[in-house]
Amino acid sequence: MKKRVIVLCAAAAVALCQVAWAADLPAAASAVRQQLHQAQAERAQTGQEIAQERAELARRVAAMRAQLEAKQRRLADIRAQLTAVSQRKAELSQEVAEKQGDLKELTGTVRAQARELLAIAERSPVTAEYPERLEALRAYIGKSRFPGLDDIRRLVDLFFGEMTATGQIVRREGEIVDRDGNQIKADIIRLGGFCSIYRNGQTGFLTLGQASGQLLAVGGDPAWNVLSSLDDYFDDQTAAVYMDISGGASLRQMAKSSTLGETFVAGGPLMWPILFVGLLALVLVGERIVFLRRVRANTDEMMSEVAMLVSQGDMAGAFSVAEEQKGRPTSNVIKAGLALVGQPQEVIESGLAEAILRETPRLERFLQVLKVLAGVSPLLGLLGTVTGMINTFNVITVHGTGDPRLMAGGISEALLTTEFGLIVAIPILIAASLLSQKAQRLAGDMEEKALALAAALMKMEK
Repeated sequence: MKKRVIVLCAAAAVALCQVAWAADLPAAASAVRQQLHQAQAERAQTGQEIAQERAELARRVAAMRAQLEAKQRRLADIRAQLTAVSQRKAELSQEVAEKQGDLKELTGTVRAQARELLAIAERSPVTAEYPERLEALRAYIGKSRFPGLDDIRRLVDLFFGEMTATGQIVRREGEIVDRDGNQIKADIIRLGGFCSIYRNGQTGFLTLGQASGQLLAVGGDPAWNVLSSLDDYFDDQTAAVYMDISGGASLRQMAKSSTLGETFVAGGPLMWPILFVGLLALVLVGERIVFLRRVRANTDEMMSEVAMLVSQGDMAGAFSVAEEQKGRPTSNVIKAGLALVGQPQEVIESGLAEAILRETPRLERFLQVLKVLAGVSPLLGLLGTVTGMINTFNVITVHGTGDPRLMAGGISEALLTTEFGLIVAIPILIAASLLSQKAQRLAGDMEEKALALAAALMKMEK
C-alpha cells in the first residue's frame, strides 16, 4: 500500500510540474485536489484490505495454534499408550520366558521318554515287525525338531503299542539273517518282548540288529534239550519253551561261544584244501618220524666191532655184525664196503660213496614235499582272505554298511582261512626243519662210518 501512495504522490508532482509548465495554477490545484482525494480513497481501501488480511492471518494463526494444541494432546496420548504398551510388553516377555521354560522342560521330558523307548525298541523283537518306528523315535531326539501335540500323541501310541506287543505271542514267516550273513526266509515265533525263535532247516534264537532292525540268527548251538524244546514248540507239542528273559544278555553270551565245527564252516570252502594239506603233512611227518626212529641205532659200537674183525681178517664175522642192523642206512653202507674187500682204494671209496648216495634219498624222502606243503598252506589261506573280502564288498554293495552283522560271513572267511593256513603251515615247517636236521645227522654218521671202514680195509691190505 505504501508503494501505491508513493506512486500517487509522484503522479501528483508530475501533474503539478505539467501544470506549472502550462502556467495554469487553478487547473493544477484542482487536479491536485482530485488526485489527493483519489489517493485518500485508495489509501482507505488499502487500509481496509490490510485489516482484512490481518484478520485472516490472525484466524489462521489461531487455527494453527488449535491444531498444535491438538497435536500436543495427541502426542501426550501416544506417549501414554507407548508407556502402557512397554509395560505390557515387559509383562508378556516375562510370561513368555516362563512359558518357554515350561515348554523346554516338556520338550526335554518328551525327548527323554523317546530316548528311553528307543533303547527298548533297539532290543525288542517287536521292532522286526515295525522297523519304521526306529527312525520315528530317532527323529524325536534331534534338537532341531520341536515335538508338537501330534508327536506326543504318537509317542504315547508307540509306548502303548510296545506294552501291548510284549504280551503277545506272534507266529509269522519273514526274513532273517543267518549265521553266515545271508538273508533267508524262516518260520518265526516272537515270544512277547523277550526274544524270537526261528526254524528253517535249523532251529535257534534270534536277536535284533540295532542298526537295520532285522532279526539275526544267534551264533552258537544251544544244548540239545533246548533245541528239542524249540522244535516241540514249533510243532505245537508243548506250551513250555526256553526263552531269554535277560533282555538279550544270555543270547549275546551264547553268541560268543562257537564250536570247532562252526568255526571251520565259517571259514568257507577253502578250509577243506587247507585241512587236506594238514592231514597229508601229518601222515608224511608221522611216516618220517617212524622211519628215522627205526633206522637210528648205536652205530659207534657196531663200527668198533666191525673194525676189529676187519683188522683180524674176519670178513664173514664183520659182515654178520653189520647184518644185525639190517635195513639201516649205516649198516647198508658198511655191508657195501665189506663187499669190496681186496679192491683198490679208489674202487672202495667209490663204492662207499655210491652206497651213501643210494641211502641218502631214503633219509630225505618227503622232506621237500613237506616244505612245499608248508608254503602252500598260507597261500591257500591268503586266497581265502581275498575271496572273503570279495564277498564282504558284495554284501556292502547290496546292503550298505548299516549293520556289521551282514558282513560277518565274508569277514569270517577272510580271517579264519588265513589263521587256519598259518596254524597248519607253522607246525609243518618246524617238523620239516627238525626232520631235515635228523636226516643230515644220519647222513653224516654214514659218511663217518664209511671213512672208518675204508681206513680199516686199507690198513688190512697193507
